[in-house]
Amino acid sequence: MITRMRTIKLLGDRMGLFSIFKRKKQKPDLEFENCAKEVMDDFQRNDFLGKAAEAGHKAKAAVKNKEYDKAWGHYQEQKSFYMQHANRSGFTANQALALDASVHEDMANILRLEDKHEDAFVSIVYWILAGADRPIKRHQQKLKSYFNRCKLKNTELSEAERIIASNTKLPEFTLARSIVSEWVSRG
Repeated sequence: MITRMRTIKLLGDRMGLFSIFKRKKQKPDLEFENCAKEVMDDFQRNDFLGKAAEAGHKAKAAVKNKEYDKAWGHYQEQKSFYMQHANRSGFTANQALALDASVHEDMANILRLEDKHEDAFVSIVYWILAGADRPIKRHQQKLKSYFNRCKLKNTELSEAERIIASNTKLPEFTLARSIVSEWVSRG
């Protein structure tokens, strides 16, 4: 019996009694780690949607604090990050414009709060023009509200809706501005 115990002890010392259950610690794959680090660094540099969201949150906080100039700057940053994302992702012109125009609903709100109703209306028209291929109920609601704030006497809402609907091929901010300028000049 002593011999048997001695044999087990000797085997246990050499192999470890339960060495068959132990996993060998794998050596790190340096090539993989370097590649993963490179991918993460690239993502952090080029995460334009994340940066745009952050700028949008800062803008909303600034609006809440009535710091409209600061909010405007953050919305401009958000638009810039959106355009960088669109460029990197190969968006079409209409897709890029729709992404750019999505910020204009919030920008129109700042202009409204500053009593710049005609400028706010331009932003809303641009937002609607660029989103015409996927209309939402809010488009019509905001169009009516901002149209009424401008107190246009010689332009009817139905005419504005018709003109906007007929100019959706390549919606640009300058187009929205010229449309609204024409309505304002009529009185």
